[in-house]
Amino acid sequence: MERPTVDEALRVLEVGRDATWDEIRAAYRDSVRLVHPDINTSQVNSNLVISLNEAYATLVAVTNNGKKPIPVEESFPQEEPDAKSVVRFSDTADPFDLILDVSHDVGDVIYVSEEEGLVQVLIDAGKRTESILLAQIDNSVLPIQVLFTLELQSGDQPLDIVNLVSKFGDFEAV
Repeated sequence: MERPTVDEALRVLEVGRDATWDEIRAAYRDSVRLVHPDINTSQVNSNLVISLNEAYATLVAVTNNGKKPIPVEESFPQEEPDAKSVVRFSDTADPFDLILDVSHDVGDVIYVSEEEGLVQVLIDAGKRTESILLAQIDNSVLPIQVLFTLELQSGDQPLDIVNLVSKFGDFEAV
């Protein structure tokens, strides 16, 4: 599995680029405590713990365990179809219900938390394209930001995330 970029790691841990190392560690610990399989036994939580661990490992590696500042990443244009995550912005006051409704059409909804703005969908279960789509809604900013992340699970044929996200309606691309 490919290690996330610094920006992806910061997004997973829900901290900004200006966060101190203590804030990053605290965010990691708090997040893991919420979803750790010893506390919550669902498969979804196990996958979230893996993502949190990968994100934290990325930040540990690039900062020498907090001894160096987070490096500024050069942004190279990336073609969106190769992306594992896509950010969209919504003009809708609250896109949660829309995303949840479409999620049922796209695959099997396996985790929902309106409070956290999360919808997790298992797509193509048992097929070579079996994937998990995570839609994370951030209502704290305007326009509302929706982060879609797609993880290939047990297959070997990744889905096109841009095509998949287009099923959720018209969002403004970043």
